[in-house]
Amino acid sequence: MTLLHSLSNLFFPPQCLCCNQRIDNSEILCEKCLDELVRLNENLCAFCQKDSATSFICEECKKEYPFDEVVSAYTFNLPIQKMIHHFKYNEFKKIGTYLGYKLAEILSTYSFISDTDYILPVPLHRTKKRFRGFNQSEIIARALSVKLNIPLLKNVLIRKKYTQTQTKLKQHEREKNVANAFHIKKFDAIKNKSLLLVDDVLTTGSTMKSIALLLKENLAKHIYVCTLARA
Repeated sequence: MTLLHSLSNLFFPPQCLCCNQRIDNSEILCEKCLDELVRLNENLCAFCQKDSATSFICEECKKEYPFDEVVSAYTFNLPIQKMIHHFKYNEFKKIGTYLGYKLAEILSTYSFISDTDYILPVPLHRTKKRFRGFNQSEIIARALSVKLNIPLLKNVLIRKKYTQTQTKLKQHEREKNVANAFHIKKFDAIKNKSLLLVDDVLTTGSTMKSIALLLKENLAKHIYVCTLARA
């Protein structure tokens, strides 16, 4: 450890990103907050909460949502909320990488991963990306790509319409908000390919649904969806 690093730890000791308790330099959460990360029940459909034998989406909900599989890592409890907030709005990018690695561990247990050709992050509109400075989905996707050894597909799916935040909208308003918001730039890149769509939080699924419909209309083979959390 360098002198500068030692002095930095002395005057600015590493703290848990949820509760501010002092932690080891190699960690970002204390043991208590780490224990409070709650895995989502993979036997329940993410949308109707009924028993499901196919990851997080039942056969009935597949009629509404054009996803072949859905995997969300954690419930959207307080530690995850804080982590994702710091990640997106305070530029704590290492949180996205850390949670991306955790998500990769979970995804590696599913057989569809071996069938996945590319990882595809949900794009931000260029105005929002310029304001934030980065696309949080791309950071998560990059971590997945490293851990799962699946190529990252960038600059193929474009967000052409600037949309208001989905946070306070009802489901039908969300679907209207993201209608025709996306554009495919390179059709040959997705044709007959199995794609893993990546985002930070799954709420109503409206954004993912809009993208998945577009991809399947343009002959993508399978659409798998994954997120850090399910709100």
